[in-house]
Amino acid sequence: MRKSLYALLILGVGMSAMAQNEQRHHHRRKPLEQMVTGQGYGLAGCGLGSIVFGPQPGMVQVVAATTNGTFYSQSFGITSGTSNCDIPRMGQQAAEFIQVNKEIVMKDAARGNGETINALADIFGCSDANVLGADMQKHFSTYFNPKNNSYEITRRLLKSLKTDAALKASCKSA
Repeated sequence: MRKSLYALLILGVGMSAMAQNEQRHHHRRKPLEQMVTGQGYGLAGCGLGSIVFGPQPGMVQVVAATTNGTFYSQSFGITSGTSNCDIPRMGQQAAEFIQVNKEIVMKDAARGNGETINALADIFGCSDANVLGADMQKHFSTYFNPKNNSYEITRRLLKSLKTDAALKASCKSA
């Protein structure tokens, strides 16, 4: 047990050094608050590893997955809705879709219709994409606030799916 803990510590320090090197090249480091408040996660999934290492790509996700497994934080987070586990699976799909297509999603949302709105309606299980499009157009500035990343946009959409009567009637995920 001790050897594996030391190996995990050494691997974590090595990955941390790699991440710091990568961050130097980007000249911008996210505040700890953003890393702790559910700003997304990488391939390792949600849990303590996602809070510590975030969504950065590469081998660091192996360390994040090991951290999640070692401390059982992923199971706990999924059960309790904490540790970046507050967005359901289809919400993760929506967040990834929005991230990749953000400019087009914003244009379609401003119009209230389009292919990306149809795709999001499919992801959320909505029977009528027009209802989702109308909501996204009506609340455009709330969803696409410059401070909102794709995960925050998705959180706000999920909240609307649960609280708006028309969306609730149209979408399975509500």
